[in-house]
Amino acid sequence: MNRALPPPESTDRILDAAEHVFAERGFAGASLREIVGAAGVNLATVYYHFHSKDGLMAAVLERRFKPLQDQTLARLRELEAGAAGRAVPLAELLEAMLEPPLRLAGRWDGEGAAEGRDAIRLIGRIVNDPDPKTQRLLQRQQRQVRAACLAALRRTLPHLGEPDLQWRFEFFWGALAFVLCNPAKLEAMTEGVCDPADTDALQAQMVTCFAAGWRAPAVRAAGRHRPRPRRDRGRIDPSGVPRADTRRHP
Repeated sequence: MNRALPPPESTDRILDAAEHVFAERGFAGASLREIVGAAGVNLATVYYHFHSKDGLMAAVLERRFKPLQDQTLARLRELEAGAAGRAVPLAELLEAMLEPPLRLAGRWDGEGAAEGRDAIRLIGRIVNDPDPKTQRLLQRQQRQVRAACLAALRRTLPHLGEPDLQWRFEFFWGALAFVLCNPAKLEAMTEGVCDPADTDALQAQMVTCFAAGWRAPAVRAAGRHRPRPRRDRGRIDPSGVPRADTRRHP
């Protein structure tokens, strides 16, 4: 007698439940038992569709990040075509990178609000998750869109060297992830002055702030990677004077 296959619609229930749990607890803290309980399926169904917890996380990221990446890539191609060989204005590039996640974040209220909240919290959680496995999965998901964004920024900001470009790129996404990961914290810290649900205001503030940062001069190379003086701890006495200098010589 053949075993009945899990119904295809169970995959959506599993992904919805996994997205919520991963958003709440991160990859390492998430339990498959909690996920299957929320989805109303058994562990065998999860293993049948996704093979492992890693496979489930990869599927969750693919479902949530790929549409955002496709939107960003399409917008970048549109901007490049409109520029006709010229550099794309910096503000337009930053808006192209921010609009897809913030459009999703705009679904805090009304239809799809719960899905929007889980999706946005997942993005914030995953970007900040220190778990190495999570970061490897995220890097694989974001490789293409990251390369496209950096390439466009290099053409628009030729005065920046690669370290400057990469540092500022990480600062930009880190700020967005901070807001998305815990918007209630930001609202509380600012006593309601900043409303993360107002995504138009959030985008305008980020573009204004980070455009100025991107346009700032490159950091001088002389200030980077300055080697620290090495000290032989075995030859330093409590006074800080090298022992070799305190010895009596004949």
